Amino acid sequence: MKPTDKVLFDLRGHTALLTLNDPDRRNALSRDIVRGFFKALERSLEAGARAIVVSAHGPAFCAGANIDDLRDGWMEGKDPDEDPALLFRRLWQLGIPVIAAVQGPALGGGMELLLACDLAVASDAAWFAMPELGHGVIPNSAVALLPRTVGWRQALDLILTRRRVPAAEALALGLINRLVPSDQVLDSALDLARDIVGKAPPGALAAAKANLRAHAPVAWERVLASPTDVPRSEWQEGLDAFTERRPASFEHFWASAAASPERHRRT
Repeated sequence: MKPTDKVLFDLRGHTALLTLNDPDRRNALSRDIVRGFFKALERSLEAGARAIVVSAHGPAFCAGANIDDLRDGWMEGKDPDEDPALLFRRLWQLGIPVIAAVQGPALGGGMELLLACDLAVASDAAWFAMPELGHGVIPNSAVALLPRTVGWRQALDLILTRRRVPAAEALALGLINRLVPSDQVLDSALDLARDIVGKAPPGALAAAKANLRAHAPVAWERVLASPTDVPRSEWQEGLDAFTERRPASFEHFWASAAASPERHRRT
């Protein structure tokens, strides 16, 4: 691929290396990145890749969703080729191992990309956070995938508090599988991929993944529909505040909710 592409493809032996390549924007998920990722995935499968490693250029793994795209109505009526949730579902359903090589911070959509991968190797410089609620949006893929990874209460803690999780805690929570020095992240992920596919046949690997998914199914249709559960006025305020570098003002939404308490009785 050309150096200007937002997602780079490289075949390392039998492993496809897909690299987010928008470091100036901290590899924030954008329409361009999602579209490029889908193309790189298809190229990986066409090349007969036995495993996929997802990495990123620059100091950040992925800083979440591109705010400009979100404000432009990305959550409503998305093009399937530009829908992050469909990308995450595609990764989740692959029959070959998918490993994230996380060299730096993974926030919001970056964490959802991590969660869609089977395994994760992270740098000791990495940290993790789910800031979406503070912007008036929800991490629609993470609400499905995060509890399966770290447990229900830990998932609620990370989503509701939006706190920063350092790499060592992420390892203890089970959010990542390996913690290595920064200069060893990519090689460690590639070595892990080679070790997995070098010692097991493809049918058994695919069957193991398929049955794990069957025992812990994800309601992807609910994932895809859930962004519209948030009132437009709330996410518009949250995203406008982020863009304008000011605190979001959600108090009037709480006042309206108090006048309609039945909203909080939903199950």
